[in-house]
Amino acid sequence: TTCGMWVLIMFGRGFEQVNGERQLLIQEGRVERWPSHMQPWMSPWTRKGMRTEFCHAGGCDRRLSPEQGELAQVAQRLAAALGPLADALETNKPRALPVETMLTAPKKAPVQFPAGLRPELLAAHAGSVAAFEGAAGRGAVVDLKTSLATPFALSGVEGLGDVVGASWNEAGLLLTASSGSLAECGPSPIEGVWSCRRSTATPLPAGLRAAVASRTDSGFRAAAAFDGEETLVLLEAGTDGVWTTAGEAHAPATDGRVMKLAFTESHLIISLSDGLVLKRALSNGATSKVASPYASVAWHGACSMGGDRFAHLASGPELFLSGPL
Repeated sequence: TTCGMWVLIMFGRGFEQVNGERQLLIQEGRVERWPSHMQPWMSPWTRKGMRTEFCHAGGCDRRLSPEQGELAQVAQRLAAALGPLADALETNKPRALPVETMLTAPKKAPVQFPAGLRPELLAAHAGSVAAFEGAAGRGAVVDLKTSLATPFALSGVEGLGDVVGASWNEAGLLLTASSGSLAECGPSPIEGVWSCRRSTATPLPAGLRAAVASRTDSGFRAAAAFDGEETLVLLEAGTDGVWTTAGEAHAPATDGRVMKLAFTESHLIISLSDGLVLKRALSNGATSKVASPYASVAWHGACSMGGDRFAHLASGPELFLSGPL
């Protein structure tokens, strides 16, 4: 036994002379305290006041080395930098919010639409409401002061598909087609024709179940619901017309009902074919119920006329208004 121990000691000493001290027993990356085999009683604290050599036999675990303090500082800085991003992603997750009720009794407007017109969409601007028959590319503008409905035909939208969304402001009319393409139109019809042209914005993704787009100071924004999905996707595009996802929100369960979408400056209007109309804030997702279901009538699109005033289209066609007039 004694001879074997001496052989081991001599072999180990020779190995360390060639390969470096403690390489036979200590893993690479560990801190050494030379000559630890001569001073096993030394305090684990170093003369620099660091407890990084907690090991009387020649070193301690690499997780306690000074480099780990630097890594901890880097991790703290990284967490501080990524914290706001994580909060933003959490905010943009689809979420179901409580629905507040702000119902007012709708009143039927004394409007006589042109014969044969079957509009399905609405867009309002400056005291007028435009009703669109998406598949036929036509509609009528209703002057709410006189209740006069003036027919028009859309020009320049051929080949884009059925019109599924519309928004109207001082810059003009913006139409969303079932193909995802957008069409930019003039401020109003001229001699019965509302002239449009294909927008330079990239078409929205395929598979649209409902969609609407509107202009912003920096480009465009859009809301879309896709086949087989239970969320509403909010999109933004700059002057280059390239869409990026701005967020998602839970869509109301349709259960076979047709959904229509419309924008205001700060809200998204969601209407279903049973008469339910929801107003959802774009900033925080707070949702208000504007109209309750009314099953005896087939309902179509709805739009805001500013504030708490809304227009809602029913089969017939009939135009209903709610809120202060």
